[in-house]
Amino acid sequence: MRLDVLTSGIWQTNTTIVSTAGACLVIDPAYFPRELDAVVARVGAVAAGGRATAVVFTHGHWDHVMGHAALPEAEVWLSAALDRAIAAGDPRAAGYLDEARAFDSRWYVPRPGGHAWPTRRRGLGDGERIVVGDAAVEVLQLTGHSPDGLGLIVGGALLPGDHLSPCEIPFVDDAVAYRATLGRLLEVLAEVDEVVPGHGRRLTAAEARAIAIADRDYLDRLLAAAAVGDRAAAAAIPLPRAGDVVGMVEHHRDNCARLGL
Repeated sequence: MRLDVLTSGIWQTNTTIVSTAGACLVIDPAYFPRELDAVVARVGAVAAGGRATAVVFTHGHWDHVMGHAALPEAEVWLSAALDRAIAAGDPRAAGYLDEARAFDSRWYVPRPGGHAWPTRRRGLGDGERIVVGDAAVEVLQLTGHSPDGLGLIVGGALLPGDHLSPCEIPFVDDAVAYRATLGRLLEVLAEVDEVVPGHGRRLTAAEARAIAIADRDYLDRLLAAAAVGDRAAAAAIPLPRAGDVVGMVEHHRDNCARLGL
């Protein structure tokens, strides 16, 4: 198995290409046109016939999904929850596309394929196992950052989407679900060798475990403050990392607001 990681200029967003026995998965192709050209070129070099077997979305956020149009021959695999949301015309799924459209417009980013969900989709369920080439891929439902998140275990690697990032704090949609996801990831980390997060550098399992523990402690403090309505305590919670990154304190405030603080 070969695992290539191409990192975008925006938020260190990773495109991960898993190739094995001529089959090829492209996870979260991102983001700018020249970066997607590089993804297509890499697929051409490692995949049988130069074609991706499938594109995989770890979740529906706009910075992870817009690149699918660069690989139009590939079916798109995504969580069953996101597949249902798209099929139902859910406002949240529509909002992801609106955010991509707004970003591209603001920064003059050409998007020849437009801003649309793929029509060839396969919804994946928790615990599902798929053989790709000569490798087994295990699907994990990972909610908390978003309601439609999934992760993959392939070979000795864990791809957890936007969880376990070394360059940002947890961006919380549901704190209780996020904490449960971290507990599950801590179990998985005992069985893998490396982690490729959605943002940031590749990690050893030990490095990822330290991030998971720090993030769980951060969420425990948030949840404890929310339980008694203590806004001052919530505001004073130290960030697990990236405190000097512009905007990260605002993300912490957003997390507090999600818990009613």
